[in-house]
Amino acid sequence: MTLILWRSYTKARNNVLCANNSCSSVSSLYNFITRSLSDDKFSSPEFSNSTILIENGFNVHELPVVVRKLKDIKALDDPSSVEVPRTANDSFNYHLIQEEFKQCMDLRDVFSLITKCTKITPNIALGAIERIYDLEKDPHLDNNMSNDQTVHVNFAKGAILEKLLKVVMKTEDTQTILNVIKTSSTVMEPHKYKFCDELLIRVIDNKLTVDQLCDFAMFLNRHSSDQKYADTIDRLWVGFIDKEKDINEINIVQIFSILPGLRVSKKTVTSLLEQKLFELWSKIKVTTMQDILDIFLVEKYFSMQSYAILGHWFYTNIHALDDDELLGVITKFTRLKFTDKQIDAAIEKFLKYKSSKIKSQVLVIGILNYCMQFKLRNKQILEICSQYFIAKRKNVPSSFLKSFIYPYGYMYTEPSNIEFWMLVEDVLLENYLRMSIDDLCSIMSSYIYCGHYPLKLVSKIFSAEYMAKINNCDILKKLHLIDTALSLECEGYSGPLLPKDQWFKPVIQDSRIKNVIEKTKDSFVSVIGGANKMSTAVVLPNFCSDETYLIDVLLHPSDISSSTFNWKCNTLKNESIAILIHLPDHYCSDNKQLIGPQVMKKRHLNILGFKVVSLRYALLSQFYISYNTVALKKYLSDSIDNAEPSL
Repeated sequence: MTLILWRSYTKARNNVLCANNSCSSVSSLYNFITRSLSDDKFSSPEFSNSTILIENGFNVHELPVVVRKLKDIKALDDPSSVEVPRTANDSFNYHLIQEEFKQCMDLRDVFSLITKCTKITPNIALGAIERIYDLEKDPHLDNNMSNDQTVHVNFAKGAILEKLLKVVMKTEDTQTILNVIKTSSTVMEPHKYKFCDELLIRVIDNKLTVDQLCDFAMFLNRHSSDQKYADTIDRLWVGFIDKEKDINEINIVQIFSILPGLRVSKKTVTSLLEQKLFELWSKIKVTTMQDILDIFLVEKYFSMQSYAILGHWFYTNIHALDDDELLGVITKFTRLKFTDKQIDAAIEKFLKYKSSKIKSQVLVIGILNYCMQFKLRNKQILEICSQYFIAKRKNVPSSFLKSFIYPYGYMYTEPSNIEFWMLVEDVLLENYLRMSIDDLCSIMSSYIYCGHYPLKLVSKIFSAEYMAKINNCDILKKLHLIDTALSLECEGYSGPLLPKDQWFKPVIQDSRIKNVIEKTKDSFVSVIGGANKMSTAVVLPNFCSDETYLIDVLLHPSDISSSTFNWKCNTLKNESIAILIHLPDHYCSDNKQLIGPQVMKKRHLNILGFKVVSLRYALLSQFYISYNTVALKKYLSDSIDNAEPSL
């Protein structure tokens, strides 16, 4: 017996390599070597299992394949043995056959109908089996039959099933076989392996359409707890490669949907889908693209190439999206943690032309959540959202208020309406008793980041009656930070109003900042003139335990250390420089504007009398990794010379 690797596999990529000791040539372009697997689960008289190596660019994947067993090598020269065209068949009338059998009220009627058939086709036999199965589920059936009748019925069922097996295996109608494996009859279960093997043979014969391949794959996915089925699905990749030209903007989502069930062939099928997505994106409808995005979420899929296509699709189709569709797509992008300029531009375009027609507050919240996720400080988007909120503020549920307000302070953005913060406070005073204290803390912090002070609201929150209800340490810590911030920068605030922080905990410096300071310490020492002139990770005493009052590097006179520093001496503080090292996530998406908490931190240090220097973590790391000590020292020296003066 000869093992032949079908031409289907040769179409997969431009370079296909197989690993084994012997080689038989099917094409002058490729060399193929089969490797039979001794696995009883997959033993079949029709085929053997093997693997091949596929080279795709710089990537090489080992994939499972099915190798047809041929008794006569001459069969390769017979076109009919490779791809037999499907003829008209009765699979299109399958639903009519089902309707006929549904009229049978008992098993005798089923058998009587079968005997009237001049020829039992696969679909007739399958319809009979399904009706028998339905009747068997009738709890009254067994009570109406004697033991002898039950024996006869079982014998008849066996005869029908035997006929089905013989006829279906010979039919050219692949859909009939798919109908067989999808039937839920328990008597069919032991035979489904044979039908799956037959479908697998037809896959390598290129007889299945894309829809049929997907149906087969979904069946295998649903039964993946069975190792036989779980391994079979990874052998379908060649069928999709063969049908690459038949993949269109409609059925592409069906192929995406089988990705969760793939293992070793997932990269190959994903690569094919990425290529087709690039070709078809302009034709893909909104609902289809949403389904694809859902699959990306399930798969935790990440591909900059595919994501860029999605961004372009989004911008191109923004005019066709209604509120719900736009919200769905934006939410999915947010969960995928992907953004680009095209998505930002699409949202801005939508708001610019359709903001007056937006009926869904949830859509605006979804857009603001997107801005928060990516620290998108798009003034146009934020401005339109602020106008929407002001117009609808009296109808906004209290649970939505944080989502509408917090982004402005966090991204240090001032709405053009000078009454924005005052109007917001009026809304908060009406709703604060219905809001969570955590949301209120975030909103009050947002005010302070931008240099605004909701004193009426603060007096309500800091009242003895309200504070008596709070016993959460994390919330109390946030309230102490608000109290401290207002005491430092708001002249009209009569605080601090809260007792000294009893939950003081050491503030831990971010490990990334700690490491970069350690690596660049020699350059710091060289620039400032001595190691005794600097201290690291200095926490200001007598303030709440928060990162706001942690100085990454403190430059001070050489005869003083952080432990002996007189924090009440303004002259000494004026002679010192607080150096802050800002991580990438300390900036908005433009990589220029610091986020609100960092702006407030710098402002507080200035108020306390320190000169402040901001250094970029990314630049420090870049100089260190490239061994560019000269540039590093110049960066440090220039930054220190241009320190922001104290207030």
